[in-house]
Amino acid sequence: MELFQAKDHYILQQGERALWCSRRDGGLQLRPATDLLLAWNPICLGLVEGVIGKIQLHSDLPWWLILIRQKALVGKLPGDHEVCKVTKIAVLSLSEMEPQDLELELCKKHHFGINKPEKIIPSPDDSKFLLKTFTHIKSNVSAPNKKKVKESKEKEKLERRLLEELLKMFMDSESFYYSLTYDLTNSVQRQSAGERDPRPLWQKVDDRFFWNKYMIQDLTEIDTGCGLLDYSHYPRFCAD
Repeated sequence: MELFQAKDHYILQQGERALWCSRRDGGLQLRPATDLLLAWNPICLGLVEGVIGKIQLHSDLPWWLILIRQKALVGKLPGDHEVCKVTKIAVLSLSEMEPQDLELELCKKHHFGINKPEKIIPSPDDSKFLLKTFTHIKSNVSAPNKKKVKESKEKEKLERRLLEELLKMFMDSESFYYSLTYDLTNSVQRQSAGERDPRPLWQKVDDRFFWNKYMIQDLTEIDTGCGLLDYSHYPRFCAD
């Protein structure tokens, strides 16, 4: 899935459709892939494996888009259904703030001839990634007068702490698994009993394990409205 940065949107494109994520209000919109031609100077940032959802850490702060930037195949279920584990995530502020280096896999179509150097020493806690994220948060905090300086710093501190916990939850726990083609939340027996259920998959999963349901609420509302959303890259999770 290709990730593009445009003036007012981040655009996730896969096949014939694209998900437009507003950098003004955090809204999501499903559009034809050809609409990329209408975006203002789109730049390909690289490839991502999927969308976890979006989250707002404070009502006065912008929405953050959470993406899977690296996965690991852990096995296959009968029927050749792959089960993957989330190993790295990327967070994008849905605002005018410029993104930090997300360290995404380069898109061969738009980065032809560019080789990305491998890391010699891996960083399990991704401290470099965290530092870049927090540096950009700090540099983009607006404090128009002295009375708002303290309030801005408190919000910045809250956002930094919550983002840090979010990143650690994914990168340190190694407990989040997903499949693009199989429902990991229900037993084989329950799935067999509901084979003729015409509802989309997200309405049939076990909510006890569908922990990011709120985070992809905008996506499910798009699906309810048009019935065209492809969930193959918007994974439902089963946490270990």
